[in-house]
This record gives sequence, C-alpha cells and structure tokens, in this order.
Amino acid sequence: MAGSILISSDSHIIEPPDLWTERIDRGYRDRAPHVVREEKGDWWVMDGKHSMSFLGIQTGDRFEKASSELVIEAHFEDVRPAAYDPKRYVEENREDGVEASVIYPSEAMLLYSIPDSGLCSAAMRAYNDYIADFCSEDPLRLKGIALINVDDPKEAIAELERCRKKGLAGAMITVLPPADRGYDLPIYEPFWSAAEDLAMPISMHVATGRGVASVDTTQTSIKDVKPSAFYLQDHFVRKSIGEMIFAGVFERHPKLRIGSVEHEVSWAPFFLFQMDYTYTQRPVRGNWHRFADKSALPSDYFKRQCFMSFQEDAIGMRERETVGLGTLMWGSDYPHTESTFPRSREILERVLADVPQKDRQAITCDNVAKLYGFDLAALRA
Repeated sequence: MAGSILISSDSHIIEPPDLWTERIDRGYRDRAPHVVREEKGDWWVMDGKHSMSFLGIQTGDRFEKASSELVIEAHFEDVRPAAYDPKRYVEENREDGVEASVIYPSEAMLLYSIPDSGLCSAAMRAYNDYIADFCSEDPLRLKGIALINVDDPKEAIAELERCRKKGLAGAMITVLPPADRGYDLPIYEPFWSAAEDLAMPISMHVATGRGVASVDTTQTSIKDVKPSAFYLQDHFVRKSIGEMIFAGVFERHPKLRIGSVEHEVSWAPFFLFQMDYTYTQRPVRGNWHRFADKSALPSDYFKRQCFMSFQEDAIGMRERETVGLGTLMWGSDYPHTESTFPRSREILERVLADVPQKDRQAITCDNVAKLYGFDLAALRA
C-alpha cells in the first residue's frame, strides 16, 4: 500500500465526559449520560445504567500483548488525547498512513439502547452538534456521521436535514429496530426519500440495537458479556438489509445508499445466495414483493446500493466480485482496542495480498471518497 492514499470508512472518537452534561437539551439535563468514577476506571451511566468505560487507552496494544492482558476499563485521563482532539487526531492517523477518516462515535453508539425515545433523540442531537464541531477543524480529512433515532420518522427527517446543514456527511440508524417496527414497513418511506434527496448515506453499525442494553439486566458487569455478542453481530444487519430489499425499498429509492459497518464481509456471499434462492426458488407466501424488473434479483440491489466497511477480512476480499467491488470500504476502527492502528498499511498488505492494485485503490480510497465526498485532488496535494 506504499504511496497510495488510505481513507478509513470507519473510525471513532472518544467522547469527553462533559459532552452530554454540557450540550443536551435542558429538559433532559438531569438524565443526561454522564461519567462516574470507580476504583479501576470511569464508567458511563446512561439512563441510570452502567454502559461502558473508556476505550482509546490501549490502541495498538493487541499487537504487543496477549488478549488476557488487555483491559475494558480505564480513567478518562488515560485516554490518548488524539482520540478527542481533532488536530492531534488528524496528525496521529496520518502517521499511520491514513489521510482522512469517516467518524463514528464510541459511547454514543449505545444511545440506541435508551428505551425512552425522547431522551434517546435529545442525546443524539447533542452528539451531532459535538461531532459537527469536531470535524469542522479539518473538513478535508474528517467527515462526521450523524446519529438518527427513527422511532418517529418525521422527527428523524428533521434531524437528518439539520445535520446535513451542519456539514455531516452521512447518518446512522439502529441496526436492530423493534420487532414490530422493521425496515420493511411503509412508515419509513418518507425517511428513505429524505436520505435520497439529501444524498446522505445511511449506515448501520455494530452495537446499535434499539432498546438493547449494552449490559444484560441479569449481568452485574460488562465483563460478563458472552463471546456470541461479538462473533454473531452480522445477524442483525443481515435481517435489516434483507427486509429492505425484499420490501422493494431499494427499487423505489434507487439513489438510497445503505451500509453495514464493522460487520466485516465474509457473511455476504452466502447471504446474497440465500436471498436470490429465496426469491427464485421458494413459493411466494402472502404479499411478498416482486420486482418490476422481471430479471432483477435481490443481490442486484445489494450490489448497486449497499456498502460494507471491514477491517481485516481477507476471506471477504477473495469474494469481492461476488459481493460487488463497489460495495467494499476499509476502515481502521481507530482508536479502539481492535483497531489496525498503528499497523494499518502492514495489515492491508496482508489482507489485500492477492488483490490487484486497481481493486485495492477502490477498496481503500475511491469507494469511500465517492460515497462521502472526499476531495481526492486536495488530499493528494
């Protein structure tokens, strides 16, 4: 990857402890996410429940330490300053060979777990203001993603429009809406139309289930989370994207872009096969949608309108033609523990070892630049 521009489609910031206590609407100030200090670390408290401690204190440590030596709690003062200082953020990522980044949150991803819709939306508005300010320090290299609560689609559209005006480049929605509010329902049609009109790519990131608490109520600590919470994460994004395709959402909204972030890629080839098989080989049940184009398959809409952000999926890269080269975007996940920082170029050389240079360019730069409007000429200059 020497000499080429890298753009991370999935990077993160670490929220400062006063983000919500300073920025949230006054009516929710007494319920705002805040930090409490414990012996081994500072913990975020969200709507009365502990969620997680501070990430960003051991970026790169996984290359030097055994997993048993890595920690899941720390004090904020131990967080690397570059994780919340935009100027240092740019400098540190450029040292890793990453010229520009699409920015997602850390703690704020868990806002989707807040059952109270009003509090959820208010906390997201506060975060959106914060990340817009953060990215304004270097809009050439930093593109922020807004958080949108779609419980009320009309309210969601208003926030989407506000965030576009503030300069945010895309928006995130829950990867797992409530069971009776799936993305195949017509209530979301105005929202999909608004995302099209505003040219706002919509992404679904891991750990953003609506109403799913970060720590199970039967657990006393995040330390008790089962491994399946991590290795089965792609289940939810498959469900949501599949429901949208089979409901004809992409057919009705041809400019809508929907993305999977941090779920990797290897699940997608079989997922596409299963969707196409279901559409062509299984008898129609009830009011299943049929595409107006008789030759169209579910996989066609996926390749045309979906995108996938990955970190280290060499198997997925071997299947890049199956899922569509144009869907693929690499992300460093900086500054999280599992980030490729500070070995991003080294890791990409391994993951993309058998990938031609033209395809590498698309995966590590061109696709994300086109989707989010990065100015490649200015970055190269």
